[in-house]
Amino acid sequence: MKIFISFVEEGIMNPEYQGYVGGRIEVYKLRSAYACEEIRFFTKDVVAFNIFRELWNMKTINKPQLDFIREYVELCFYDSTS
Repeated sequence: MKIFISFVEEGIMNPEYQGYVGGRIEVYKLRSAYACEEIRFFTKDVVAFNIFRELWNMKTINKPQLDFIREYVELCFYDSTS
């Protein structure tokens, strides 16, 4: 199954989180007009996140790659303790 992903950065209005990047990765099945999933990200490690985004943004991927992205984002780019 082929999948298309797109990173969407969202504005963070809370001044306590200045310097963070947050948003979602929209997941589309090919030939679908609507996202079937969102993978949320929120991190202060902006440099590493930007490198990751450059590797994967606007790419057509397969299921194992999507599974990797889900796990990697949860592990490295989802700061839930802030």
